[in-house]
Amino acid sequence: MIKIHQFKSDLQNSNSNFILPIDKVGIVNVEKKVEIIQNNHKFSFYPKISALISLPGSQRGIHMSRSSETIEEVVNEVIFKPTPTIERIGERITKKLLKKHPYTSKVEVKLEGKIIVQKREDNYGSLQKAYDISSFTSAVRNNEGNVDFNYFISASALGMTVCPCAKEMSQEYAIDVIKTRKDINISDDDLKKIIKILPFSSHNQRSKGTIIVQIKDLDTHEIDILELVDVIEESMSGRIQSILKRPEEAKLVRLAHLKPLFSEDVIREMAKNFIHKNFPSLEDDFKITFRIESYESIHPHNVFAETTLTIKELKNFLVN
Repeated sequence: MIKIHQFKSDLQNSNSNFILPIDKVGIVNVEKKVEIIQNNHKFSFYPKISALISLPGSQRGIHMSRSSETIEEVVNEVIFKPTPTIERIGERITKKLLKKHPYTSKVEVKLEGKIIVQKREDNYGSLQKAYDISSFTSAVRNNEGNVDFNYFISASALGMTVCPCAKEMSQEYAIDVIKTRKDINISDDDLKKIIKILPFSSHNQRSKGTIIVQIKDLDTHEIDILELVDVIEESMSGRIQSILKRPEEAKLVRLAHLKPLFSEDVIREMAKNFIHKNFPSLEDDFKITFRIESYESIHPHNVFAETTLTIKELKNFLVN
């Protein structure tokens, strides 16, 4: 029988040679799979999990194995008792870390990965679609032992955007061509009507929209992650689809070119559609971020836009 050696000293608890507090230390990129059941929807989530804590300046190191054990425990709990939201997983890990690391004053837990969901697409029934999702939980413990929690939930989705500037130049070119043709006789009023209803060419691209929402209380501030996805997709020029036959492809391109949007326009569309979605019980001081990255088709670079504001500020902008 092999005798397990018992270590007498605990190096992590020993004094550090140089008294300097560490803001964040722990483990990152732990890959797992968990099942989420939300409003009768079930989907798989494949996150990379990071669990970081602060360390007092006098202590040499953290007990690293306690952090990895915590993640395993919570993930195993979810297997037997599925969680309704991604934020709950982060909260469970955070609370356990606070218990297992009594010397820490700050904890940060991040889950970032893809969810796989069944969504309906025109004429093709239910298809699997993947979306980038992340959840961030932070906890700060004061000297009295009281803990302040903060949560952020994020969703990203792809859509199609059409450049308004290139479309307008195509329209101007068409007007010049028609007016110089002696075999075509159209009044200026009729020409303007025709130009408005025809889907003139422009460059278009896939664009990735992201919404990040702050939450304080997981019991009262509910965010359906799939509703965030809907807000992003409906804010684009067009909804991209996995399968498109020729008539459907023509319809998508035609409708998208009737709704040309700059990246800045998409940010404003997301903000407007988010408020109209009427997510319940979000406090006025909660922060929200809208972001878009456009993978340009005629440039070697991408276009990026972002704005962060409070729910109250957003409401005020929409009223004025």
